[in-house]
Amino acid sequence: MKIIYCIFLLCVSFIYYSAGQEIVILNSSTGVPIENVAVYNQDKSISTLANQEGKADISAFNKTDSLYFQHTAYDILILTKSEILTNKSRILLNRKNILIEDIVISLDKFGEDKKEIPHMVDVIMADKIENNTSQTSADILTSTGNILVQKSQGGGGSPILRGFEANKVLLVIDGVRMNNAIYRSGHLQNSITIDNNILERTEIIYGPNSIVYGSDALGGVIHYYTKDPLLNEEEQKTVLQTTAYSQYSSANNGKVLHFNFNIGAKKFGSLSSVTISDYGNIKIGKLRAPFLDDTYGKNLHYFKKIEGTDSTVINPNPEIQMNTAYKQYDILQKLKYSPNSLLDFVLNIQYSTSSDIPRYDQLNSYKGENLKFARWDYGPQKRLFASLKSILNHSTPFFTTFNSILAIQKINEDRITRKFRNINEIHQEELLYMYSINFDLLKIHTQSIKTHYGVEFVYNNLESRAFRRNRINNSVADTLTRYPDKGNNTYDLSAYIKNKWNISSRYILSGGIRFNYSHYASEFEYNSNFYNLSFSEIIQSNKAVTGSLSLIYLPVKDLKLNLIFSSGYRNPNIDDYGKIREKGGDLMIPNNNLKPEYSYNGEFGFSRTFDGYIQINGSLFVNILKNAIIRTPAQLNGASSFIFKDDTLKLIKNYNAAEAVIYGTSLNIISDLNSNISFRATFNYTYGKNLSDTLPLSHIPPIYGITAVSYQLNKINNEIYICYNGWKRMKDMNPYGEDNADYATEDGFPGWFTLNAKTNYRITKRISLLVAVENILDSFYMPFASGIAAPGRNFAGSVRMKL
Repeated sequence: MKIIYCIFLLCVSFIYYSAGQEIVILNSSTGVPIENVAVYNQDKSISTLANQEGKADISAFNKTDSLYFQHTAYDILILTKSEILTNKSRILLNRKNILIEDIVISLDKFGEDKKEIPHMVDVIMADKIENNTSQTSADILTSTGNILVQKSQGGGGSPILRGFEANKVLLVIDGVRMNNAIYRSGHLQNSITIDNNILERTEIIYGPNSIVYGSDALGGVIHYYTKDPLLNEEEQKTVLQTTAYSQYSSANNGKVLHFNFNIGAKKFGSLSSVTISDYGNIKIGKLRAPFLDDTYGKNLHYFKKIEGTDSTVINPNPEIQMNTAYKQYDILQKLKYSPNSLLDFVLNIQYSTSSDIPRYDQLNSYKGENLKFARWDYGPQKRLFASLKSILNHSTPFFTTFNSILAIQKINEDRITRKFRNINEIHQEELLYMYSINFDLLKIHTQSIKTHYGVEFVYNNLESRAFRRNRINNSVADTLTRYPDKGNNTYDLSAYIKNKWNISSRYILSGGIRFNYSHYASEFEYNSNFYNLSFSEIIQSNKAVTGSLSLIYLPVKDLKLNLIFSSGYRNPNIDDYGKIREKGGDLMIPNNNLKPEYSYNGEFGFSRTFDGYIQINGSLFVNILKNAIIRTPAQLNGASSFIFKDDTLKLIKNYNAAEAVIYGTSLNIISDLNSNISFRATFNYTYGKNLSDTLPLSHIPPIYGITAVSYQLNKINNEIYICYNGWKRMKDMNPYGEDNADYATEDGFPGWFTLNAKTNYRITKRISLLVAVENILDSFYMPFASGIAAPGRNFAGSVRMKL
């Protein structure tokens, strides 16, 4: 594979060098540089993005091209390249009232106008991320008002999209899928391993997107884009830029320090980033609903060793959730080489690690009068990521733009547990290597017809290990692993093609198809003998064909209607078919007969703008699941329970349900009342049911959304917003699911809302101050499916300096 890639690089290296031409894009009224302005020609075959200083290189455009300047907060501007160069390369944009159009990259892996995209999409740009007190890359998703995030510990954050969670939502970082062979079906915290302080943008595409992204994108795609190194096209000059950031949050005594440094010459640039995060124990709110028990959600006891003996001690302040503190360290290094205006290479290295992360919900569970566990930690969650990306913009008979990415990821996940007053400490360690290669091509046939196509290969190798350590004499012995203990390998090979046809100014038709071949093999040894399984290996090969068809109708200038029919699929991974796990009195056992699950989605969407000041958009969707993988009671050798370490555990396993359905609606309102005041509100409703046994599906959130009003005047931006959740009743929760019903009240998870406010003050062009008060009323609430209560009143502040 390396030889093929080297040959490709040699083939494209013949392209001649071109002189750089740089422009600077400014706010017409304030003269402040505008970053993230999309610049493209009429057929969008050539495009670029303005950097943090508002600078963009336009040398790749032809002299006769008309250049389009587009930004969500400004009126679109069209100028010829010759006009630009005679105007001393200064571009002035006028701020517009209503934020309507975004350039979306993720849907087809190439830039596209949001108005020409049928799917519901949220785009969180760097300025919104900076104007936010979110502590992790999971938390920033809640700012959309269309995503709910579940947590079971301090270092948690599992996003829910349209009733899908964990391994049914695809996470992508810089064009590379993160979902691997051990992404679990329950709650997933991997998104927190991405440093939100170095993100350029985050895009969320709702609904199945298996055509371009393959397996796992049933609920949607969350694509994180980190910043690229800045280059300077001027001769004999070098870009030197430093950003420093610090944040403090009172609710968990959270402290964040971030530093990044950019150096860029004409053809070569480097971006280095370091973030250190230190979060303390979380304090919950004091204002409780009158129907709640006074002890509900409080941390009444915690573990402590007294004179060498495991002890359950009373928490002197039960509103402090002990064992929710953790630390995290994130490093990024990017190198960019642009030998000419048509070719870019980006080497991307990321590393994230943490302290041990206590599993709060398990450490707060009881067996009799004592705590059940003396220790339940996720070991340091380590993610090493390296990729080499090449981008070629050169029109040929086969492509207009050609992107390729080679990537490797190394994931370490450990679980360390010890039962209360038990001398044995259990260590389960997972070491996973994931290799991938992507080729994505865009061919622009005419101004109205485009074709996207590509291939992808992904290989996973997992080594699952476990040992039992005696804390008295430090002796070590083998014990049960979480996954098959003799070896695990999976691979996927996919190819896709998608066409877009602008039939007229009113109709846009898109359609595509993807073929996937997958193979997985796992072997048991110790685990099989211990449980007396009827099999010692699981080997399967599966094929999947999915497609999509969408139509956009633009009857008038300010109205957009769209209709989507699409299918998606998800191959069972090692976590689905091979996991052995004890939780909440249940024992999960392997299933060697799992098949891929499929979804068939129908969606109607609309967007209407009134007088340029108010925009209403929304969608209605229904998703039929075939062979949906869900949990069910099981038997092993004729028995429905298993006695393990004096505990009688009920047996459960994953199986393919015949059919399930999820449907719902999303509604968004955006309004700029005038040039200073803006308003936005979201509303989301989802319903899910397993039609085979008439039970509710897991991961179906209650009604939720955000309502916000902001006021901007010169250098100050103020915002007041309300986040809300409705009730999730116990009757609407799956008894065998992952909704953590044990941590709800007898009636379920109560509804709640929080009142919040924040102010961002730009002291100078390079220094800004953010002050926020979250959960102003100090309300107590437990988010849906969470095993940990949310923070109470939180005073947060941050300072950002760009030098």
